[in-house]
Amino acid sequence: MLKRNPPDYFLHSHSINIKPFSIFLFIPAAFIAWEINILGQMAFPSSNLLPYFLRITITLILGLALFIISGSLFKYNDLSVHALGLNYKKMPVNLGKGFLIGILTMVTLSLLLYLFMPFHFIKGPLCRTDLWKESCSYLLGNTIEELMFRGFLLIIFSQLTNWRVAVIIMALPFGLFHLQGIGMNIEGLKMVSSTMIFSLVFSFAFILTGSMWTSIGTHIIMNIILHPFLGLDGSNKSLYVSDFYGAWPKNYDLGFWILLMNTILMATIIYFSILSAQRRNKNS
Repeated sequence: MLKRNPPDYFLHSHSINIKPFSIFLFIPAAFIAWEINILGQMAFPSSNLLPYFLRITITLILGLALFIISGSLFKYNDLSVHALGLNYKKMPVNLGKGFLIGILTMVTLSLLLYLFMPFHFIKGPLCRTDLWKESCSYLLGNTIEELMFRGFLLIIFSQLTNWRVAVIIMALPFGLFHLQGIGMNIEGLKMVSSTMIFSLVFSFAFILTGSMWTSIGTHIIMNIILHPFLGLDGSNKSLYVSDFYGAWPKNYDLGFWILLMNTILMATIIYFSILSAQRRNKNS
């Protein structure tokens, strides 16, 4: 089994014989895990405490199972599970970096929204207890998503091609994954577009630090702020909601384009940070 520093797993390697069959083993395992997770959410609503704990326990078990499957398939390809960079000793630092990226992305989004359409936050319908429940659900659910789309497959495609191509390859399925319950209409196209760009941010965050803790942290904090905390998604099902001083443009299109531009900007910044770090490592 080949062990290297985590960032090195994103470098294309001619010396490793990747077994494509492992991809076809991972994909159904990942989606079965996700479907069981969805069934758990349907069977155990979050309104009552006991069903909620059963629900998040199921999600936690599925996440651990997917991590074990990933480790086995890494071994099958003569790689190490250390490729994910999930070192528990470095978890606080790398998770913190992810939180920082996510918070900066949401702060700049709020500022851009304010520039185009001034607003202030007012109390929303969600209570603090529900916010904590939603946050825990995002923590566990987004970790599974990271294992699905930024874990084994991103590493394998990086080995087969390079990390730039691998990031693009994984962006489309991540976008299509979020079509569930929407359908291929204009709203569905918006969802696919925005989540594909989000995928770039999450993937680049992983590659920048060599730790999936960073992409997990970015993914979790962005979803919490965007949805149950500040309701920047426009759903108004959050702890705080945006109260605009003027009439909001029809179909929230302005918000969509601002979200897209802001996320592309953050992805670009992280991308060039990766290139800068690689140049420093090469010269040292």
